[in-house]
Amino acid sequence: MRLKDLLGNQVIYAFNCDDFVIYRGVAAAVAETNQPAIIQISPGERNFWGISRFASLARQENDNLFLNFDHGRDLETVKAVIDNGFDMVHFDGSSLDWEENISLTKQTVELAYPEAILAEGEPEMEDTSPDKAREFVERTGVDLVAVFAGNRHGMDPDKPERLDFDRLKRIKDAVGDKYLTLHGGSGVPAGDIRQAIKQGLIAKININTRLRLVYQLALENALANYQGKFKVYDLMYPVMEEIRKEAIKILSINN
Repeated sequence: MRLKDLLGNQVIYAFNCDDFVIYRGVAAAVAETNQPAIIQISPGERNFWGISRFASLARQENDNLFLNFDHGRDLETVKAVIDNGFDMVHFDGSSLDWEENISLTKQTVELAYPEAILAEGEPEMEDTSPDKAREFVERTGVDLVAVFAGNRHGMDPDKPERLDFDRLKRIKDAVGDKYLTLHGGSGVPAGDIRQAIKQGLIAKININTRLRLVYQLALENALANYQGKFKVYDLMYPVMEEIRKEAIKILSINN
């Protein structure tokens, strides 16, 4: 099954994997729920893993796991991702000049297309304009568009986010048959996510900060209660278990 065949038929959650503990927790949740999901690394995580090492490890898991490079910012990385057999690549030129973003995203699509790899682009860093989204997809040919409509990168537990459904609908109408990715999915309430899925507005939801917070709290608890001789893996097992449970909770949102 190709990732492209799944998009549009069901929402796909994309989990950033900072390290092996998060990776194993997410992989266990995917195996238990038998739901497809994307595991991904961004530039910071790439520096920890290495592109080829991450791809090699992930390919040993079940067929329900797909690979994405999140927030790629140069064509050299795009080429490396393609060479290592990722299923998709996200080029993020949202901080660049508009024309430069268009140009580099289009080049990403041109590199990915012959290898049947999906390409995602990001027109703006916040509050996506439907008109700009339309121009962006028309000029680049991306398969997926990273959009913002009340959501934002990261997550602030004290400031819950609410989706702007009017903006989201206008963006979806503007891009036609292209798929929308909701970045910053960690801070969006489950009810909003269910409504966006029900209305067919989003195809992919990125989760990162939420797992990092679970990791931090679980590790702090493990350290506070550890009674044995210091063994790192003893501390990591309970952290991995909390990641697994959180990932299952997320994968169950649309059920």
